[in-house]
Amino acid sequence: MKKVLSLGMAVVLTLSLTACGGRTESKETTATQAQGQTESAQSGKETTQAASNVELVATRWSGGQSDDQKELVKGYTASEIVIDDVAYDKLKEKETLSMQKSGGGDYDLIYVAEVWCPDYASNGWLLPLNDYIEKYNVDLSMYNQSLLDTMTVDGKIMSLPTFTQTSILAYDETAMQRYGGEVPKTFDELIACAKWFKENEGTGIAVPAMQGQAAVDLFGAILYSCGGEFIKDGKADLGSDEAAQAITIWQELCKYAMDGASTWHVDDVGQAMKDGVAPISISLSGNCSAYLDPEQSAVAETVKFAGMPGVGDKDYVGTANFWGWSVAANSENPDEAFQAAVWLTSPEQEKSASLANGSISALPELAEDQEVLEKIPYLPAVTEALAHARILPTAGDSSTMLTGLQAVLSEIATDPDTDSAALIKSYNESCKDYQFGR
Repeated sequence: MKKVLSLGMAVVLTLSLTACGGRTESKETTATQAQGQTESAQSGKETTQAASNVELVATRWSGGQSDDQKELVKGYTASEIVIDDVAYDKLKEKETLSMQKSGGGDYDLIYVAEVWCPDYASNGWLLPLNDYIEKYNVDLSMYNQSLLDTMTVDGKIMSLPTFTQTSILAYDETAMQRYGGEVPKTFDELIACAKWFKENEGTGIAVPAMQGQAAVDLFGAILYSCGGEFIKDGKADLGSDEAAQAITIWQELCKYAMDGASTWHVDDVGQAMKDGVAPISISLSGNCSAYLDPEQSAVAETVKFAGMPGVGDKDYVGTANFWGWSVAANSENPDEAFQAAVWLTSPEQEKSASLANGSISALPELAEDQEVLEKIPYLPAVTEALAHARILPTAGDSSTMLTGLQAVLSEIATDPDTDSAALIKSYNESCKDYQFGR
């Protein structure tokens, strides 16, 4: 599975889901209806087929985007799509339990994070899509190829990519005017900016520094931007000079972070921006649409966005986290589920999702759509951040290594005066027996 994402464009967000129940109509009839609607969705034409009696149940995380998705799927008439929205921290557990059931699970369509895909695929829980792609003549060129590559395991496409997000800079333009400096282009400049706000205004930079995945995602981007790797020659490589440089940058960001940032996740960063107390932040792009809403945000008129800084003269290498629609291997309606997945990831539906809630599409044509750009003014910053994006490692003991790294980063965030270089080298030594495979 390819790890590098050459994304010179923005990538997909929110979509809906589908699954099982009410299976009274023949697969042949329903698949024929679904194929017609999918072809129309790809060509931008509307359809008027009557709904079949097939009910498809799909997973996804709960929240505002899920609520929008429930409305959007009402436009799909080849089958009935029911979205079972689950709290994010329970989603993987609920999907896993369903996919392990014999004789049919609870879900037909599975919302899959890119880091979950290898595990789901190796356990045989997902249906390879290659035969269905050929059967229904799906034009794969509409998808970002890098995302498809990442969701491809041993030559088998396991998921159709949809929602993607990454970190970008968000800042209050009036605060930056007080600072008197330009928008930071390097991490040295960003740290200097954060230090000025910390020392002169008692604020600093808003960063997601609590013990959790967001901190690892951000550190991973810094590490890649320094030219470092998590793994080299099958072994943990966090004892390298590049890793030491990356951990120093993390330490400096935490030192000049806003008070309380060591307990902040991405939503807390977003709240600090919306409340107008954070002059500058490293924000998850999926949260940025709320910054522009005057009913939610005190900085709706003054917030601006920029791509993430690089390290010296090196380009920033972002970490992308994204999702795809997969068909559960134990679905009783695989043809219908696949056709629904294609419809959900079609240009028409992806654009509807983008306009509904600021979701960013991985479909290249939507990255240049003027309506979408007006809705998502931070899209160029996301495109810049993802220009050389990669994902975190997933093979072997990678998950164990990254979970342990969360504690290391949290310790530094809590005590920015700790010897971070020694800490990261010590942690690398503790990972010496981990196996990472290919």
